Amino acid sequence: MDRFGSSRLRIVWACVFLLLTGLVLAGIRSDGTNLQIFGGAIPKGDETINTYATANLGVLIYWVVPFVILMGGFMGLAGALGASTFGERFKGLFIATGLAFIHGLFLSQVALIPLWAAAWKLLGTPFPAALLQADLLGLLLGLQLLLWSAILMRVIQSNPGLAVLLALLMKEVGSKLVYVVDFGEQMGFSAGGVKAVGAIVSMLPSGQIPSDPFAPSALPLSIGGPLLLAALLCAIPARKGKKT
Repeated sequence: MDRFGSSRLRIVWACVFLLLTGLVLAGIRSDGTNLQIFGGAIPKGDETINTYATANLGVLIYWVVPFVILMGGFMGLAGALGASTFGERFKGLFIATGLAFIHGLFLSQVALIPLWAAAWKLLGTPFPAALLQADLLGLLLGLQLLLWSAILMRVIQSNPGLAVLLALLMKEVGSKLVYVVDFGEQMGFSAGGVKAVGAIVSMLPSGQIPSDPFAPSALPLSIGGPLLLAALLCAIPARKGKKT
């Protein structure tokens, strides 16, 4: 796991977010019929405020989790995919992707501890179903981003950072193509064309929103498709550095 970061990094990461958790717990407290939030007061049990808090915490979780997974794992993944032989690259794709996801899983869930503490103080429960769903979708998106980064790293071998940037841009493309899937036939597209676009959308980094339901039936395309494409691209010869 040291290829993704040192043990000292993980210890410091955990300490920082535990400190933030303490600040959240100290800054949000009950005061009779009101909640004191870092000096401001809101009425306890207000459904509008609860809905607003749930929606915003869900969006934050869905943004934090995949971003941390991607940033925490892509450098180690790039190193494995830069091996000199096809066999090493092929084996490295599966091993490094799994380890990158596990490392990102640890970092992302530690980063969520202050948000779970805020949910407990604001909503009365530390793990609301809506926020757990946002976390699950964020983990799926993080794995998709790792796989698409691996695909693009095989194409753009000289700059892994640019591959990561393009993977993030593909997420935005996927979210826009969802409209074609939903309203394509009303826009004049054929039923076959809409299905083809739907298959492409399933393979691209997820364009879902935190409130969307988790669909296990989509996993063969959303995870299996990019993984197969990345495995095929491992056949591209490694880029040779120039001799000086």
